[in-house]
Amino acid sequence: MTAPRLVLAAALLLGAVACSSGPAQTPQDAYAKGLAALEAGDPRTARVELLNAIDGAPGDPRIRVAQARTHLLLADGNAAEAELMRAQKLGTPPNDLHHLLAHAYFLQKRFKEAAAEAEKAPAVHRAYAARMAGRAYYATGALQKAADAFTQAMEAGQDDTFVWTDVARFRRNTGALGEAMAAADRAIALDARNIEALTLRGELSRSQYGLAAAIPWFNKALEIDPKSVLALSERAATLADLGRMHAMLDDTRRILAIQSDHPVPWFLQAILAARAGKFQLARTLYDRTGGALEQQPAGLLLAGIVDLQTGRAEQAVVRLRALLDMQPANFKARRLLAVAQWRQGDAAATIETLRPLADRPDADPYVLSLIGKAFQRRGNADVAAHYLARAAQPQRRDAVALLSGPVDDATLDDLRGKAESNPRDASLQIDLVRALLGRGNGGEALARARALQTAFPGAPDAHVLVGDALGIQGNFAAAAQDYRKAANIAFTEPVAMRLIEALRYSGDEAGATRVLALFLTQNPQNVPAQQLAAAAYLKAKQWDQAIALYEGLRRRLGNRDATLLNNLAWAYSEKGDYDRAIPLARRAYALDARNPATADTLGWLLFKSGEARMEGLALLGQAARGAPSDAQIRAHLAAAGRAG
Repeated sequence: MTAPRLVLAAALLLGAVACSSGPAQTPQDAYAKGLAALEAGDPRTARVELLNAIDGAPGDPRIRVAQARTHLLLADGNAAEAELMRAQKLGTPPNDLHHLLAHAYFLQKRFKEAAAEAEKAPAVHRAYAARMAGRAYYATGALQKAADAFTQAMEAGQDDTFVWTDVARFRRNTGALGEAMAAADRAIALDARNIEALTLRGELSRSQYGLAAAIPWFNKALEIDPKSVLALSERAATLADLGRMHAMLDDTRRILAIQSDHPVPWFLQAILAARAGKFQLARTLYDRTGGALEQQPAGLLLAGIVDLQTGRAEQAVVRLRALLDMQPANFKARRLLAVAQWRQGDAAATIETLRPLADRPDADPYVLSLIGKAFQRRGNADVAAHYLARAAQPQRRDAVALLSGPVDDATLDDLRGKAESNPRDASLQIDLVRALLGRGNGGEALARARALQTAFPGAPDAHVLVGDALGIQGNFAAAAQDYRKAANIAFTEPVAMRLIEALRYSGDEAGATRVLALFLTQNPQNVPAQQLAAAAYLKAKQWDQAIALYEGLRRRLGNRDATLLNNLAWAYSEKGDYDRAIPLARRAYALDARNPATADTLGWLLFKSGEARMEGLALLGQAARGAPSDAQIRAHLAAAGRAG
């Protein structure tokens, strides 16, 4: 076909399409379609239809208000405010807009303005306005005002699914997880297509039952709206924690196809790169978040780890210190901060950071060794010797509270005053009980924890603190009962580890094993749980299962954990594989030479294999001197002595 004929054919085709398209769409048609899309929960389609309506009728305020509602659903507060201002200029009464403006201001993080605007709303919009006020007050830390606002919202909107969604989120954020689940279920009962409520229910299920239990809720939300960035983000994060990395990557790509500047996909991909040891790639990916996660604990933790691994100790200190200010009880962040400070050569700061960990009865050898070295560098030989001697002892584990470190008298008095002045503030009561436990005030801690438990039965932390107080007093059977109450609300890692430990201390090894198996079913990639399971296989002499778990952990954590390498070496040796076992035992000993366990394992393997009997005997003697009461170490030394 020649060029002129192609042009003619195209013209004829266009003419045919034009003739068959029917009458042009009117602004009212587009407006009706936009409203229908809004009602169907499809704000993206609504936005396009309403743009068409605005093009045809720019002076119609109803369309402007509808478009503002669309922008609010898409979390674009600036665009929503602009449309609301236009609607007001076009004659919409201010009383019809206060609640929507409050929402727009909230999305822009203009929280005081949001609360003030919400208070102006008339009774007809009270439910919507009150929940915006509740959101704003919570964001500014005014918890009592937030609680009052949400109470108003519930009174005004008993059958409003969005009210119950916001109430559920508020209760979750303030620790009342049991009540949060009930509110989320109410929201879903009122509207089974409420994407926010379904996604939130998935988040709550993740806390209550574990990672795997959350996925069906996210799937249900995505069946309704496959382009829900909220549900995709939560599912992707959960898949990452489950170790389902290919599925996680698929979800991150779907999010980026919808919203290319969304930070969550880049963050999750950065985590994946960091886990693979590709820290420069992790930095590049994290940088693509545009700093959106710099005020969030997870973002600061990842960035701090990447900084450490790429030689940027100074930047790591800044980020990890900011994280510790947010979460004083975040022990992982505290350890990492101390490492960064040590690499900077700041021994004094290292000591200050590690002291709350090192002075705990369950301090691990790495923390004790590092603080000992820091005291040595400062010239405090006696103090250094104390910590290094503790590092050389077999690790002791006790059921202790998640403390932010010992507090002084003034701090304790301040906490007590605040808690007594604000009896309904659960977070203040929790902080006080933890401080009391840290000071060893077991009686007062238990009494206050029980009062907290009665006042906030849906808060898992209340049950945990009762268990902690009982555990510190040695009543592990009773502690386990309270940890079970917490686990029925939020089966999280801290709760599961406490429950397992309490059951073991009370002699219920079978119960501890069942809890561990259940937790691993829901959280198969959880490191502490895998370590416990591997140790259980080791104790049961199931060498292949122990090796499989320890090797998986080694791939994820690297070769810097002396206990892991030591246990893996032992498992290989029991299968007769000394070629693998001895290099691992040497590495463990090099990492923690003061620990009698590493000296014993390496010494016994060198002696038993015949590779270096004299060196092995010397190491066994060192181990026996470090742990004279350890029966296994004495037995190894005696056996080697008889054979030698």
